[in-house]
Amino acid sequence: MPILEELSSAIRAVHDAAGAGVVGIGRGVRGSGVVIADGRVLTNAHNLRGDEVTVTFRDGRSTRGNVLAVDADGDLAVIDVDTAGSAAVAWSTAELAVGDVVFGLAATGAGPARVTIGQVSAVEQTFRGPGGSQIGGSIEHTAPLAPGSSVRLSFSDGAL
Repeated sequence: MPILEELSSAIRAVHDAAGAGVVGIGRGVRGSGVVIADGRVLTNAHNLRGDEVTVTFRDGRSTRGNVLAVDADGDLAVIDVDTAGSAAVAWSTAELAVGDVVFGLAATGAGPARVTIGQVSAVEQTFRGPGGSQIGGSIEHTAPLAPGSSVRLSFSDGAL
C-alpha cells in the first residue's frame, strides 16, 4: 500500500512542519489561531471577548495577548503576543485548483494539533461574512474542521 504510506507520511510532515505554529485561543480553547510572525497570531474575530485573549501554545504555555487589529467583515483578527519558541507557519504562494489536496490543523490546547485532510472543491467562491458583507476569492474545501478549528485556513504542500 505505497499510496497510503505516502499519504500517512504527508500528514505527519504537515503536522511536524506546521503543528507548533497552531495555537489555542481563549480560556478553555474556544478556537484556533496560527503564528504568522514573531509576536503575531492570526485568528477569527469571533474568538475574541474583549481587547485581551488567552493564547495556549503546544508546549502548554498560556499567556495573555492583546488584540492588535480586527476585520469584522472578514472575521479575522491579529493578536500581539509573546510567541517565543513557536515558529511562524510558512505561507504558500501557489494557486490552488479544484482537486488539490489540503490539510486543516486545529489546536487541542496544550499538545499536538489535530490534522484533517480533504481536497479543494471550489475556488473563487463568494460567501457572506459575519457582518453580512460579501467576501470573494475564497477557497472551498472538504477537510473536516475539528472542534476548535475556528481559523479556516488550510495547508497545501506543507504551507498555508
